[in-house]
Amino acid sequence: MDPTSAARDALLNQLERLQRPIDLVQTLHERQVKEVPARYILPSDQRPSGPLQVQQSLSIIDLAGLEDIDQRFKIVSQIAQASKEWGFFQVINHGIPLSLLESVKGVSQDFFGLSLEEKRRQCPVRAGTLMLEGYGRFFDISDDIVLDWVDALAHYISPEWSKAVEHWPKTPSTYRETYEKYGEEVMRLMEELLGLLSEGLGLEANYMYTLIKESLLQVRINYYPPCPQPDLVNGLRPHSDGDMLTVLLDDGVDGLQVEKDGQWFTVTSVPGSLVINIGDLLQLVSNGIYRSAEHRAVVNTIQNRMSIVMFLVPQPDVMIGAASELIDEAHPRQYRTIKAEEYGTVYMSQNVQGKCSVNALLIDQVKQVDV
Repeated sequence: MDPTSAARDALLNQLERLQRPIDLVQTLHERQVKEVPARYILPSDQRPSGPLQVQQSLSIIDLAGLEDIDQRFKIVSQIAQASKEWGFFQVINHGIPLSLLESVKGVSQDFFGLSLEEKRRQCPVRAGTLMLEGYGRFFDISDDIVLDWVDALAHYISPEWSKAVEHWPKTPSTYRETYEKYGEEVMRLMEELLGLLSEGLGLEANYMYTLIKESLLQVRINYYPPCPQPDLVNGLRPHSDGDMLTVLLDDGVDGLQVEKDGQWFTVTSVPGSLVINIGDLLQLVSNGIYRSAEHRAVVNTIQNRMSIVMFLVPQPDVMIGAASELIDEAHPRQYRTIKAEEYGTVYMSQNVQGKCSVNALLIDQVKQVDV
């Protein structure tokens, strides 16, 4: 079966499963359930209930002053170091108006405040270009999958041909205008960050952006209601992102955790900042120099939490592999080259857990447990 057909079959399988009558977690919260349904309960050895590590934190990188050569060199070094060690960092002075960030959070909250019937009517789950779009539950691949304590709205932002605005929220009325503005700002920021990340590898500043052509920008708004037994569930299971680069806007409620050296660290929300993380495809292009870190979301008993996540995905026919400038006798190729569409097929058609998708591409002679 060719990658396009396999990808479509994986999406349709998930779409069929989403028609089954399993309550969404926002509905469970509104019913004030006292116990978590069995489909959401993790095996005891996978529950996020251990003591959290707080000794380390993500780098907070100030992007102001990039036009100054010395300051740009400093910022490039900071981003490269964070991408090698953590695969995550936070940015301030990123150029996106804080008023727009507040508007994005506001229209998103307004949508999730609608009734279940209205959310489903405005944004039915459907098979989009490379992913499921709409409002509901995602990554429900089989009856063996433990469900995450999260509902989500997902759709494409750009390019124009990928957008199905007729399935975007109609309420609030400013949703489309707000997200189109935010999408433009995020694309500008991502192009800037890809330039800095390229320079951090010793490549030309336009290397990454030229490689991935007219990229697809996806948004996923994750909504985590309070949970009566948060130590038994994942808000979002441990995974790395299957894209090039991710930009996350949070609502000020902590819940994102990043894995480093076998320990989980909570990302502290910083007002006005954005969280940036390296995707699997950028790890491949960097030949493993940059890492796409595992991360997860945890929930609590008291507060709703919302995260607005933007994913940058190459066009389906783009070949993803290590930059030739990074390969020599001392630094052999670590991963097989793969078409972006084929990687997306693997990522979407299996239980997204840990870094199994990217690790499967390790070349046999250098295969290792983790990178």
